[in-house]
Amino acid sequence: MRRFKQCILVLIIILIAPGCEAIKKEVHENTGSRGANHNSAHVIDAHVIHVIDGDTIQVRLANKTEKIRMILVDTPETKHPTKPVQPFGIEAANYTTEQLEGKDVKIELGTKDRDSYNRILAYVYLNSGEMFNKLLIKKGFARVAIFPPNTKYVDEFLKIEEEAKSKKVGIWSVDGYVIKKGFNNQIADDSRRCTSIGKNSSC
Repeated sequence: MRRFKQCILVLIIILIAPGCEAIKKEVHENTGSRGANHNSAHVIDAHVIHVIDGDTIQVRLANKTEKIRMILVDTPETKHPTKPVQPFGIEAANYTTEQLEGKDVKIELGTKDRDSYNRILAYVYLNSGEMFNKLLIKKGFARVAIFPPNTKYVDEFLKIEEEAKSKKVGIWSVDGYVIKKGFNNQIADDSRRCTSIGKNSSC
């Protein structure tokens, strides 16, 4: 009986292994990628050709143009089809443009490598080795946005977010602006309006 169970186990492994390899191959074929050795089996060399907004970029991978949505970060909107430009959104987009546009980067694919818009989900690394996703959080240009299964660095991100929050940088400079599902435009707009009016206002 024991030998029979061992035979069944071996048979299952033989059947599953080719499927796993096929999935891994599909990820690379879909991205047109060439693997690089950078702490992950799914790290790819890319060239940033355009910054769409603070957390989304357009890159050249081999001979393909792809959009990349950065994992674990959410910057205020500047190009959303149904939302107005949100406070700090332009600042975030400008920072991403300064740091990434026209430059070579490395991207680490997420466990889930595509979203519903067919954008690649990834962590983006500068030539210095710094992860750009983390810099967005550190500078106060983004909040941590968690979408399983892409949670590999979530503990590190949350720690960086707490530091940014305690320093009240960027999006954290306005109390109540960052909410669970994104950003509260009204609070940020009211805060900026009151600041422009002055301390003697009734805001």
